[in-house]
Amino acid sequence: MSPINLKTWWPRYQAIIDQFGYSITADQEAADLLSEYIKHVAYSIVDASEKVQEKNVVVCGAGPSITQNLEYVVTNITFEDTVIFAADGATTACLEYEIVPDFILTDLDGKMEDIIAAQQQGAIIIVHAHGDNIKALEHWVPQIKQNQSMGSTQARPQPGVHNLGGFTDGDRCVFWAEGLRADKIALIGMDLGNVIGKYSKPELDEDVMATPLKQQKLLVAKELLTWLATWSESSIINLTGIYTSIPGIPNQSISDFSWDKK
Repeated sequence: MSPINLKTWWPRYQAIIDQFGYSITADQEAADLLSEYIKHVAYSIVDASEKVQEKNVVVCGAGPSITQNLEYVVTNITFEDTVIFAADGATTACLEYEIVPDFILTDLDGKMEDIIAAQQQGAIIIVHAHGDNIKALEHWVPQIKQNQSMGSTQARPQPGVHNLGGFTDGDRCVFWAEGLRADKIALIGMDLGNVIGKYSKPELDEDVMATPLKQQKLLVAKELLTWLATWSESSIINLTGIYTSIPGIPNQSISDFSWDKK
C-alpha cells in the first residue's frame, strides 16, 4: 500500500479549500467522526491492497458515457479477472449490467440503496468524509456493514480513515487504485466535461448540463489526474471516449483495447 505523500498533497488540498471556500476544520471533524464509527472494525487497507496490487483495474465514473462503455466491458473477455472501482452513482449503472464493483467510492450522495445492495453482494464501500456530509455520515454509516467499509479523507488520516488523494469520487477512485498499487488502470465513464451523467445524482433521470460549480469541480478532478499521471507507478489509460481528454493520460478506443497492449 502506498499512501499519498501528505507534504505534496497538502498544497493542492489547501488550494481546493481556498477555491471552493471549504473548511479544513470541518473536513477534519468529519474524518474524526467517521473514524469513531469504524476504527475498530474497518476493512483493512492491507487486505484492500492485496486485492488490488499488481492487478488490472477498471475505474467506472458516472459520466454520460458509462452505459456505452459498460456495454462493451460486459462482452469483452479482456476484462475478466479485473478489479472494478465504481464512483458513487456509477454503482447503479454497474448493477444494471450485472457487475458488482469490488470497491465503491462514495461521499454518500449517490443512490444509497444500490450501494448498500452492492455491499451485500461483496463490494467494499470506501466512505469519503468531508465537512458537508457529516449528517449523511451519521445517517448512513450505522446502516452499512462497517467491517466491509473503509474511510477516506482529504485531511489528516485517522484510524480506519485514509488519505490516498483525490477530490471528486471519480478521480478519487483512480488515486485509490494507484495507492493500492494496481498494475494497470483503465478509465471509463470519466467524461469530466460540461455534461453530467444521469447516474451522478439519484434525482436525475437523464444527462444534464453541469452547473458552473460542478464544471469547476470536474476541472479540478482533471487537473489532479494530470498531476497523478506524472508520478503514478500504475499505468493509466482513458477509454472513456475519443472526445474526452485528460492531459498526461493517453486515450484509446475501448473497442480496440487489450490489457496486453502497451
